[in-house]
Amino acid sequence: MPAAATVVSETASCSVPVTLSDSLNLDLQEWYRWFHRHPELSYKEFNTTARIREILESHGIEILDSGLNTGVVAVVRGASATPVIALRGDIDGLPITENTGLDYTSENTGVMHGCGHDFNLTVALGAAILLNERRDTLPGTVKIIFQPAEEGRATAQRPTGAVQVLNTGVLDDVEALFGTHDAAGPVGAILIREGGITGAVDKFQVTIHGKGAHAAEPEDGIDPITVLTNVVQGLQAVIGRNLDPRHPRVLSVTHVEAGSSWNVIPQDAFFEGTVRTTEPQDRVLAKERAVAIINNTAAAYGATADVSWFFGSPSVFNDTGWTRIGREIIAEQGLAVGEDRPQLGGEDFSYYLERKPGLFVHIGAGQTGAAHGPTFRPDPAAIGSGVRFLTAIALRALEELQ
Repeated sequence: MPAAATVVSETASCSVPVTLSDSLNLDLQEWYRWFHRHPELSYKEFNTTARIREILESHGIEILDSGLNTGVVAVVRGASATPVIALRGDIDGLPITENTGLDYTSENTGVMHGCGHDFNLTVALGAAILLNERRDTLPGTVKIIFQPAEEGRATAQRPTGAVQVLNTGVLDDVEALFGTHDAAGPVGAILIREGGITGAVDKFQVTIHGKGAHAAEPEDGIDPITVLTNVVQGLQAVIGRNLDPRHPRVLSVTHVEAGSSWNVIPQDAFFEGTVRTTEPQDRVLAKERAVAIINNTAAAYGATADVSWFFGSPSVFNDTGWTRIGREIIAEQGLAVGEDRPQLGGEDFSYYLERKPGLFVHIGAGQTGAAHGPTFRPDPAAIGSGVRFLTAIALRALEELQ
């Protein structure tokens, strides 16, 4: 469920203009290219972590002892200890062979920054440096998360990076969280939207138990394949008829197994897939209706079904008040604005927003190519806009929460 709305003032506060010096902009571009050339997979970001630490320490920014093996949590302590907010950039790459033709292409064979986490962490670095320059007048504390393993396949033993960071307790005193991510769109535009903007990632696995028989004598058995095909068709009614058609959602069956011979009706049939929703109430209803359809369809044919349902990361759900303030920041800083478009891929920033309210925006980075593809290449010219927005909203958030 989304976090409760933050109480923020109704009177807009004029933000202090945030600018980047030419020297910082050059540094950011250089760092971005270094990170792009040296991608590392989830929970293996050792060199990335070392480079982030080196940059932070060279600017006199404190690094917290979080206990993380990879990733960094830095802190900028202002003139007062509270309030405390957090900013996040993710740092891991993907197991993809790069084919961008860039002169700073990946040097790690079979690994690339195919989702732009090199872009995101560079934005967070820039914001950390600008905030640290203002620390003497900063009205509170800002923690900056350089998070590992956003792309990692989560298990109970090896959770996604956001969960691992939360489990350290280093964010227990944080009152609001803000993050950015690159996206296709006008270079430097801030894409923003209230409510759900990514998909809750849920997985289902179903085994239909029938009764095996000879293919020439189906009356002696209960055909689990017939049951399965009818269940799969019925599940689409969950999406098309049970959920609000104004809300983004999808149900996909992606894996089917049944039988081992052309002339034998098997005993069992198996399928699995995923449901993606942006609204919390749709997530609950989708499971409820899907399980009912599976069990009742199986029973109608005299079969039974075993259903396993796994809730993954929730939807990133932007708080109403912080979204309004985010729009004000964009206008006050003279940044271009665009309306964010909900998409159903997963994003583990959602775990932070389950704990505390906040805002997650996308930074337009041109025609980037398909995310998680070998030609993905965001335009680094957009980094400066991301830094300006993230810094400005951090400053404003501290004022609002005082």
